[in-house]
Amino acid sequence: MTETDQTMTAVRVDAWADIVCPYCYIGEARLVTAAESISAPVVIIPHAFQLDPNRTTTESVQDYLGKKFGASPEQLHQQHEQLAGMAEELGLPFAEERSVSNTADAHRLVAAAEDLGLVVRHAIQLGHFSGALDLASHSDLADAAAQAGMDRDAALAVLAGDDFADVVQADQEQAGQLGATGVPFTVVGERFAIPGAAATEQYMDLLSQAAQG
Repeated sequence: MTETDQTMTAVRVDAWADIVCPYCYIGEARLVTAAESISAPVVIIPHAFQLDPNRTTTESVQDYLGKKFGASPEQLHQQHEQLAGMAEELGLPFAEERSVSNTADAHRLVAAAEDLGLVVRHAIQLGHFSGALDLASHSDLADAAAQAGMDRDAALAVLAGDDFADVVQADQEQAGQLGATGVPFTVVGERFAIPGAAATEQYMDLLSQAAQG
């Protein structure tokens, strides 16, 4: 470690994302890679952002995107192939057959785990994008939380009520106050705001700048 490295301080990163957002999934993996590549410690704090907070049903991602963007099955498949390639570069699963549901419960569980010092969002994302996890299933969500070190019964208890709903709402409101209209939205060192999924190198550059003050 160089003298410069020794003067670096821990970098706070606030990362707003929705569980079903593929660019959040890819962008956060790049962010983690970047964080592991610099000398200074990095603390990534997950924040909730619901792209479709009023959703009450579950449907396939193809049906959802087709209706939202008016895209043909061929266009959706091409988009999937592009995103799958980006995910594959990061060693991430990316199934074409996935379902889309309201993500409020998943976000509440992420916030509950964060309160315990545990990171659950990535486990839920992996389950969702592999096609193995149903976001509407409390059992599936609790299984993902347990894989990340959270007590499964505690996770089910959170999901059965409305605990941490206020945290999810506060996160959404804070994102709006910061000017975020979509996700991923990342703030590095409480100074650098990054809308969208940046390249790993860009995350590394901003993390290094923030670490050096």
